[in-house]
Amino acid sequence: MRVHNPDFKKQESEVAALIEVPLQDVMSDANLVTRQLTTSYAREITVPAFHLEGHIIWGATAMMLNEVKSLLKPILLT
Repeated sequence: MRVHNPDFKKQESEVAALIEVPLQDVMSDANLVTRQLTTSYAREITVPAFHLEGHIIWGATAMMLNEVKSLLKPILLT
């Protein structure tokens, strides 16, 4: 079976870096953290984030990863 790796391209204005991480790192509760951030719409808010490969992943990306994690968790535990 031949595996094709997609050629990801980041949107420079939105993404600092592209990183690939093992699924088990996303699934690990030890990598789910919170951070205090100031954004254009709120000051010093606490947001969920992931600490992966030395990067802090937050915002929409963290929310999507957390949703994938919650969907996969019951499947992987069976």
